[in-house]
Amino acid sequence: MFFLSGTLSLNAQVKKTYQGKWNFEAPTAPEGYNSGTITFKADSSIMEFTYGYYPYYSSRLRVKSDSIIYTTNVDGEIVLFSLKIKGKSNITGDAVWSTGQSEMILTKKEE
Repeated sequence: MFFLSGTLSLNAQVKKTYQGKWNFEAPTAPEGYNSGTITFKADSSIMEFTYGYYPYYSSRLRVKSDSIIYTTNVDGEIVLFSLKIKGKSNITGDAVWSTGQSEMILTKKEE
């Protein structure tokens, strides 16, 4: 993770086009953690699971061209999100934690 942090621009922000709410699916994540929303702001994100009660805030969010990388503490587990922007309404990537990994599929939520 140190390598990733060192190679990304420290001043980059999530472009306005990609800010807002995104629905996500993580098909192989543990039950209860496999769907919800992620709200991207210029320099942070907030994740809420479909059946959860708490919002989870990002830390160390970094942006480089078409990538968004950050970590989130989810119930005591540090999860690394490595996402790739595929279009104005499509982002894909991976969530990685100490005992597993899941593909992430994000779709822009219509407001």
